[in-house]
Amino acid sequence: MRRLSGVPFEPWLLERIQSARHILLSTHVGPDADGLGSQLAFVRAARASGRTALVVNEDPRPKRYAWLDPDDDIGHFDRDAAKLQGADLGLLFDTHEVDRAGRPAQALRQQGVDVWVVDHHAVKPDLDLQGCVATEFSSSGELVYRLLQALDWPIDPVAARALYAAISFDTGSFRFLRNQANTLRVAADLLDMGFDANPVQEALFASRTSDETLLLGRVLAQMQFAGDGRIAWAALGPEIGDGLNLEDDAIGETIPQFVGVDGVLIAMQLKPGRNPGQWKLSLRSKAAVKIGHVARHFGGGGHEHAAGATLQGDKDELAAQVLAMLEQSLPQLSV
Repeated sequence: MRRLSGVPFEPWLLERIQSARHILLSTHVGPDADGLGSQLAFVRAARASGRTALVVNEDPRPKRYAWLDPDDDIGHFDRDAAKLQGADLGLLFDTHEVDRAGRPAQALRQQGVDVWVVDHHAVKPDLDLQGCVATEFSSSGELVYRLLQALDWPIDPVAARALYAAISFDTGSFRFLRNQANTLRVAADLLDMGFDANPVQEALFASRTSDETLLLGRVLAQMQFAGDGRIAWAALGPEIGDGLNLEDDAIGETIPQFVGVDGVLIAMQLKPGRNPGQWKLSLRSKAAVKIGHVARHFGGGGHEHAAGATLQGDKDELAAQVLAMLEQSLPQLSV
């Protein structure tokens, strides 16, 4: 059954969440600050409202986000699968694709528990979903802030910090707002709740490790240009991280450097996936070009200016196919 609410939230959505007594939260594989911050804020508000709320993700929390979770509330399936028992509602944050949540969502469904989505990405038309998808929001953090307000659940300074981190991360420290003034109003509301934003910004954008810095140098050394210099791209083999102590998401964190080059409108990166022959495609673009349709063509999704997909096959052949579509997406050069 497909039943999705936008904003303003439908009464049936709020009533279903309000009626739950034991809520299990999950997010996509390779969790990031948007999904994690949204989870932590929701858990804190739900507990303050008398519910049991727990987080169990497919993957462990990346070490880079330990500061966001000092109480170790973010669990993962290999360690915390038992926590799924007793849940009467599952909420999937920052993705609407249940397969991307891995084993926690699958286990809940096998137990007969509703798994609903809370997401801000465009939905594929053939998916049967229940929950809330609101693409007008910059991030899941912004959406969850509005959801908590609608539920009339309390947001304390700790939850406000988590939501602010989620929004800041997904907007690149408020660089990618697409003229969404309401995002800044939400950030101001959160700041008024009394936490210090400076450590959040430093932790998100000024805490690269020495090995991550060396990785960045290697990645940039492999960056190439196409489309008259308007596409920056790299197809990275598994050897890119040899000898470095890196987290799983470290390579993906380098793509903003591609789209930050003067004259570049599109950034494309292929990196090794989890299985042999699997590759993770990441796409970013500036305001003049949309690339979401390219990710969707290859079975992925995301936003119009930040999207991705999982591909299978020969790395160089896949890169050539993606580049061909990206070049077609570029605006015509004036003669």
